[in-house]
Amino acid sequence: MITTIALDLDNTLLTSAKTISPRTERVLKQLHTAGKRIVLCTGRPIKAIQPLLKQLALTQPTDYSITFNGGLVQQNTTAAILARTSLTKADLEPLYAFAKKFGFPLDVIDLTQVYSLIELGKSPYEDFLQGLMPFTDLTFATLPADDLFGKVVSASDQVPAIQANLPATIAANFHVVPSRRNLLEFLPNHTDKASGLTQLLAHFNEQATNLMAFGDEENDLGMLKLAQVGVAMDNAIPAVKAVATATTLSNDDDGVAVFLENYFS
Repeated sequence: MITTIALDLDNTLLTSAKTISPRTERVLKQLHTAGKRIVLCTGRPIKAIQPLLKQLALTQPTDYSITFNGGLVQQNTTAAILARTSLTKADLEPLYAFAKKFGFPLDVIDLTQVYSLIELGKSPYEDFLQGLMPFTDLTFATLPADDLFGKVVSASDQVPAIQANLPATIAANFHVVPSRRNLLEFLPNHTDKASGLTQLLAHFNEQATNLMAFGDEENDLGMLKLAQVGVAMDNAIPAVKAVATATTLSNDDDGVAVFLENYFS
């Protein structure tokens, strides 16, 4: 029996206008009221998705989200951490050296804010988050040495070139995945949405056979492979459609709502 519905945000749950459609909101609220666990799965920190959690009324003590693309499993209203995988400043040193040599920007994210490594150039990531988290411009030398970081992102048109030129040390020590065409994420090794969902399911004494997941991008591959029912959006990349057990309409055609209505009818 499906008890947990995991949803990627951009180009999956959200329309191109970055909204949840009225039809999708209604269906998800009905399922949540009926006892289904609705879990938002995103690369964003939990502070940045609070408007969506409130819109869907995912505010019960048993409501959790997967943030930092699996690096954190957090309770929605208190942000209490159920599971965490982090990076230290020492972990980031080879990544910083590579970015400096190759010439691409980095933004480093902890639980409460984003640090832009200004000597690498200011990226458009601050504009992308639209004020949902505070930003601090600093150098790598002044990055707090005692902090723990959820991930590092590079918002750049160079994403394909960066991926093609990753040194072995970076590929071996980070999970590197694009979450958008121009946004590359560097996560702790072996961390993805599937690892976060596995930890959440275990907390409720459940398994992947209880999971349904929706996604469209490369950073959704793990959770779609994990889920008993893995649903690719019509606008998903070919690799996502290849691993999915089902396909639905696009994010602008109420694809999530249509599939859920048909499945749970």
